[in-house]
Amino acid sequence: MATISAALICKNEESNLPAWLEAVHTFADQIAAVDSGSTDRTTELLDQAGAVWEQRDFTGYADQRNHCASLCTSEWIIFLDADERPDPELQAELIRFKQAPPPNCTAYELSYKVFFFGRFLRHGGFFPEHHLRMYKRGSATWPQREVHERLEVSGPVGRLAGYVEHHSYNSIADYLIRMERYSAQAAEEMHARGKQISGPGAWGHAAWAFISRYFLRLGLLDGYEGYLAARLESLYTLTKYSRLRELNLGIKD
Repeated sequence: MATISAALICKNEESNLPAWLEAVHTFADQIAAVDSGSTDRTTELLDQAGAVWEQRDFTGYADQRNHCASLCTSEWIIFLDADERPDPELQAELIRFKQAPPPNCTAYELSYKVFFFGRFLRHGGFFPEHHLRMYKRGSATWPQREVHERLEVSGPVGRLAGYVEHHSYNSIADYLIRMERYSAQAAEEMHARGKQISGPGAWGHAAWAFISRYFLRLGLLDGYEGYLAARLESLYTLTKYSRLRELNLGIKD
């Protein structure tokens, strides 16, 4: 029988952790976490759940994930953020997987349902999403990137049944706080690669982000939340490329 470690990088996730822990306890043989300085009850909840965890200064998402993977002792590792919860179908699939793992895959994609301000987004390019998040220990790594880190694996990749429910943002304030961090990191990464952008170019990317999400990919069918998702995606895109333009001009935060 195979074993699975549920891996998590976190900071101040007290509000999300109870539901996350309840979901992963159905299949996880180990919970491993790297905390980057929580000031709420995050680490207390990890202790209560019997997790193996370390506190570590934040050194980038990929680096934190790679360190978390080093704490895992199970044959398989599944990475789920604190706002990502496997639904009952995926939980059952993982239990079946442990009993008889297919012999031909070293990693698996998970299918995602994105919830935006509490609403499941069926349109706008948000459904279905697929992310490579589960792999045999030692067969994959997270290459260093400032933002939107991706798992790189050697070997064939499969896909598991069921969904991860991603409760991405609960409020406008939550979105704006994270946008500040993500847009700065994305701009720095693009600048390091030598990418250039003009003012009209930044505007064009932002306009296309809204048109693509809301009209072409039918985000308008998701009502008010669909509009907000497209509008805020456009704002993030404008902010990201405008910050890149500042870096091109030598303007620092």
